[in-house]
Amino acid sequence: MNHKGINKIFKLFADLKFSLFILFLIALTSSIGSIIEQDETLQFYQTNYSVENPVYGFINWKLILFCGFNNVYTTWWFLLLLLLLGITLITCSITRQFPILSNSKEYFFKKQKMSFLKLPFSIKLKNSFFLKESIVKRLQTKAFYIYQYGNFIYGFRGLIGRISPILVHISLILILSGSSWGAFNNFKAQEILPKGEIFHIQNLIKVGKRTKIPDINTRINDFWVEYKNERIYQFYSNVSILDSYGNELKQQTLSVNNPLRYKNIDFYQSDWNLLGIRVQDKFSKQLYELPLFTLKGANKSWVTWLINNNNEIQTLVFDQLQYKFTTYDQNGIFLKNSTLGEALTPNLKIVDIIPATGLQIKYDPSIPLIYLGFGLLMLTALLSYLPYTQIWIFKENNNTWIGSTTNRGKINLEIEFENLIRTIEEDLKQNIFVYQLKS
Repeated sequence: MNHKGINKIFKLFADLKFSLFILFLIALTSSIGSIIEQDETLQFYQTNYSVENPVYGFINWKLILFCGFNNVYTTWWFLLLLLLLGITLITCSITRQFPILSNSKEYFFKKQKMSFLKLPFSIKLKNSFFLKESIVKRLQTKAFYIYQYGNFIYGFRGLIGRISPILVHISLILILSGSSWGAFNNFKAQEILPKGEIFHIQNLIKVGKRTKIPDINTRINDFWVEYKNERIYQFYSNVSILDSYGNELKQQTLSVNNPLRYKNIDFYQSDWNLLGIRVQDKFSKQLYELPLFTLKGANKSWVTWLINNNNEIQTLVFDQLQYKFTTYDQNGIFLKNSTLGEALTPNLKIVDIIPATGLQIKYDPSIPLIYLGFGLLMLTALLSYLPYTQIWIFKENNNTWIGSTTNRGKINLEIEFENLIRTIEEDLKQNIFVYQLKS
């Protein structure tokens, strides 16, 4: 490929319209990923997007799987769009932003009257004593960087406004890189575990193509529910991270919106359940475990059955984790309300309820990189609105020309320019008065 061909490719990738087109495609495909459920089973798509009854007349499970709409954010064409956007950002920074920054740091003087007349703000002042000194003094108080050469003066202010677009591009590249990396190196798991259980991460809901599942041991030390006005207020799990020898590495009490974080792995409190009860024989002291079954149509209510001494079946209904329950006979007639530890029959009593905590486990190593990118983006996006202001002064035989321009906030510069001229004129009057007194 010749030099002209390479230049055409650079111009294409540096073109704003091309970048906006890529952004539009990314936004469009991302919206598809938000509408169509991601990472579901084949049966799910066949049921909800059947060929016989396609959504909108053409969206069926075959089209979804063929185009990769079931896993949009890791398809080759979506990653290609991210790569193209990253290339456009890098190309734009190299071909446009860096030259602009380099030119902004260089000083150059205007030597002709017509150059000042083309500026949005310019004025001609008659030369007088201390005029040049007064101008330089006022510019220094307004944080201008000043260059002087003979009768020429050049100053600029707000260079950070020129650097910020480059940093915005860098932050976007960090976000794109982090998102692409995280799409292939993450997982999400859901575990329902009884109190006292030691477990490994097994029940994976979502896993990246290059994810390595960490081998860590976790123990559920305790679980309890906090009630307020007879309603669930919060539920907690006390969890320990163990090494391969059973030594505790970290211990924390989890609750909703208060996760445990260990080596970029987050453990969230997501749900809870009751698995069973422990029944003790008063005479033999032997313990028996009976399973609990969730009542259909009831939220957090469970049922089990127990045979008493008369070989009659009793139904036990547990509502929430409040250590009390209701007893019914085999005909469904209410018998009594009981509490934990109370005797059900002359030889049997319930000594414990076996709860289980629901933990959602997430791992995404790209989150710190993405947060860094977004933090830098918010900061630099604000700094990019700072105006870059330039000012020139040219002293000829009888007059001095002053001109200024800015890339943003022209109204503010107009006010500042008029105030600058006014203060310079006041300084000149005061200096002339002092000079006359000394004379």
